[in-house]
Amino acid sequence: MKDVANYLLVALMLMVLSGCASTPPRQGSPESTIAAINLKLGMGYMQSGHFDVALEKLKKALEYDDTLAEAHNAIAVLYEETGETELAERHYRRAVDLAPRYGLARVNYGRFLCAHGKPAEGESQLLTAVTHSQLESLEMGYTAAGVCARMLSELERAEQHFRKALELNPNAAGALLELAGLSHSQGRHLQARAFLERYHAQVDYSPTSLWLGVVIEEALGDLQQRHEYAQLLLSRFAASKEAQQLRKTE
Repeated sequence: MKDVANYLLVALMLMVLSGCASTPPRQGSPESTIAAINLKLGMGYMQSGHFDVALEKLKKALEYDDTLAEAHNAIAVLYEETGETELAERHYRRAVDLAPRYGLARVNYGRFLCAHGKPAEGESQLLTAVTHSQLESLEMGYTAAGVCARMLSELERAEQHFRKALELNPNAAGALLELAGLSHSQGRHLQARAFLERYHAQVDYSPTSLWLGVVIEEALGDLQQRHEYAQLLLSRFAASKEAQQLRKTE
């Protein structure tokens, strides 16, 4: 689901900017010190939305130390955010090669691969990340692996990954939304409703989640709840493709 992909990208980007799950800082030459300073500056500019300056600082960090995995991961996130997919993939791969146990980079790389037509390779990277890397938010890795498995039509395996994410964090929003959609597609509509309600308790409404609510409640025959979801979709996201699809069914 698009919402899950966006949620994971934003969450992982925040982890990059906050320095979570990074490899240990290195001490050494003046070059490595200058690289670390520029990495910190670049991440700060990314956080404030000044992507042009951030790119300049991250490039400078890599000029001084091309072995700095955190800088490769950060610049890859920036390139992905700005649509430079070839450069993003190149730097994600470099980050993983430099620091195989750098879990955040490997999760980013796996998620990126799934989003760009390589779900089998992406799932493999993600499962490596959650089992052999240093990663604080394991539920994000399992959620992303579940998305890859779903893209491969391996629905049972996808559900296992999503449920593992919820075992680790019962409030894992991405996993909740995915399980809501998966349960609905398999005719388990009450279960789908429960997952969607838990999702909305964690994350604000989106076109995807509201449309899912519409179709779940329609399947359950609760026309009042369906109407409430429909009205929210039309009033808050009138220009979305989901709202357009709803208008065609009304």
